[in-house]
Amino acid sequence: MITTLHKIWALFTFPERRKTILMVALVVLMAFAETVGVLSIMPFLTVLGRPEVISDTPWLRKAFEVSGLPDARSFTIALGLVSIAIVIGASLFKTLTQHTLNRFVHFLRHSVSARLLAAYLHQPYAFFLTRNTAELNRNILSEADQLLFNLIQPLAQLIAQGMVVLAMVVLIVVYDPPTAIAIIAVVGGLYAAIYRLVRKRLSRIGAERMAANSERYQAASEALGGIKDVKVTQSAPTYAERFTRASREYSRHMATSDTLSQTPLYFVEATGYTGLILLALFLLMRSNDIAQVLPALGLYGFAAYRMLPAAQIMYRGFAKLRFSSPALDAIHRDLALPSETARTRGTMITPRREIRLDGVRFAYPGAPDRLIFQDFNFVIPANTTIGVVGKSGTGKSTLMDLLLGLLQPQAGTLRVDDTIIDANNLADWQGSIGYVPQHIFLADSTVAENIAFGVPRDKIDMGAVRRAARAAQIHDFVMTDLLRGYNTPLGERGVRLSGGQRQRIGIARALYLDPPVLLFDEATSALDHETETAIIQTILSLNLDKTVVLISHNHPSLSLCDKTVEIRPLGHSAQREKGMQ
Repeated sequence: MITTLHKIWALFTFPERRKTILMVALVVLMAFAETVGVLSIMPFLTVLGRPEVISDTPWLRKAFEVSGLPDARSFTIALGLVSIAIVIGASLFKTLTQHTLNRFVHFLRHSVSARLLAAYLHQPYAFFLTRNTAELNRNILSEADQLLFNLIQPLAQLIAQGMVVLAMVVLIVVYDPPTAIAIIAVVGGLYAAIYRLVRKRLSRIGAERMAANSERYQAASEALGGIKDVKVTQSAPTYAERFTRASREYSRHMATSDTLSQTPLYFVEATGYTGLILLALFLLMRSNDIAQVLPALGLYGFAAYRMLPAAQIMYRGFAKLRFSSPALDAIHRDLALPSETARTRGTMITPRREIRLDGVRFAYPGAPDRLIFQDFNFVIPANTTIGVVGKSGTGKSTLMDLLLGLLQPQAGTLRVDDTIIDANNLADWQGSIGYVPQHIFLADSTVAENIAFGVPRDKIDMGAVRRAARAAQIHDFVMTDLLRGYNTPLGERGVRLSGGQRQRIGIARALYLDPPVLLFDEATSALDHETETAIIQTILSLNLDKTVVLISHNHPSLSLCDKTVEIRPLGHSAQREKGMQ
């Protein structure tokens, strides 16, 4: 329990911790208001049962005199009305406190989700090579909700209602210690026994729920993300069954958790009702005076009315804490991930002489013994066009990722002239690069927003958009075939475009900022030969001061390069002049 609370506290930012302390203070005031509300019933019931008590009790006699009421009957009515007003006021304050707690929890959910997404986005590229995006989406969207609504919120309720229970306990202990101890022992023992019986099962099904939730997200993400392949291979029933199985498991565990959280209420209600009847009989036999029994019975009944629901909420809080602890562990672990230092782009690093990979050794994190490059050297003269060829698996795309700074070699350096590219200037270097991958990601937004990717809509330079589109041979298509031109939405992942059109949008994106370095990772593979040749010739004619690296299996396209480089296993490279046969 202490470890869980420590992890929860670690999730909070400093302002959130300060708000938490204020919430606790508000909850203490709420418990005080509840206590005053319960106490207010005592004078009313006392006077109602025996009006003569007004003259026998000094503070009641003083209150009667101050009230100026003509008789005991009017005073009794006044006490009843005062009690009603106090209880209503306490209820209003409790409502306000509850609303404040709910706002705190919901905004905390927003904070945790936003910080979790930011933590993922600030991880190095290699992080995403070992983590499934469905799992990351699950943590941001689903597990954050699970954490807040089934752990933080129940914990807040546990604290709030715990204060109420404590106030009620103190009240009845002060009034009648032996009876109070007996009540606490019975009710507390019943809840404790039930919790001990179910806590291990709650932990187990909590972990199984999280695994089933991950499977749900993965099945849905893969099925919808690869819908074309799913349709062609007739594998929709397989994915539907996979999702259904995981969803059924998830729902079963959620239902079990709710049942285990709610069950004690029915036992405690029965126990409380039985106890109240037995208490009434016991008090009646002890005093044989209904006038004395009535105030005590009213106090215990009203205290039970306030305390038992609060005790049930506390139990549910403990149960939810146990059930949701796997979600807490996952989010706590990922929020604690070390992040890359976010740096804004400054001055572009433009190569004047060369781009050089020197003595590079690289293996992927998941396979450290499987080297891709060993003592690898690669030189790209500035303002030249280099073609890169090689068999699949020799490291051509890895070479691109190293040049982009997405992957960091275990040994060796990336240099631009005399400047070593490191964490301090990586943003400046990446700002100098226009990159076109083989598979273009298109957002569900307009043509202009996809070309000026990541630029706020009101800051898009439409002149630069059109210039880049013309160079990528896509401008005429946009203006003649799309109803709204550059303001036409492309649909999710550009489903309304052909493969070649998507590639040209991607090329236009790379050209939008007119960068001095262009990297093409088989980016023209979806284009016909004539279009590919026209695009490359256009790019090369834009500016003589551009350095271009082109991975391609198309020999005619490579013939436009100044030099070609063949990448062989373990990084041994051979350079041959253009005109490669």
